[in-house]
Amino acid sequence: LTEEQEEDESVLSAIERQTENSRKGGTIWEAVRKADEAALKRLLSENPSNADARGPVGECPIHMLFLYGTETHLNMARYLIINFPYTITQIYNK
Repeated sequence: LTEEQEEDESVLSAIERQTENSRKGGTIWEAVRKADEAALKRLLSENPSNADARGPVGECPIHMLFLYGTETHLNMARYLIINFPYTITQIYNK
């Protein structure tokens, strides 16, 4: 494989892992994907470090909430920002 092909495969597998993470039950990623505000609040109450969770491509819950962009997702993002204000400045990183 060329270096470019290896990089493409690496990105693909990271994106596949991102999708797998969003399907794992009882996680912040599932709550975000399903726009389950009650689950998000419960998970953050049980473990505030969930606000800092990182996915395989460096994303945080706040990033995914804005990417989904539905009214419910944006309400969840507001909740996250009000209760965890530092999340507004989180950047993608691995």
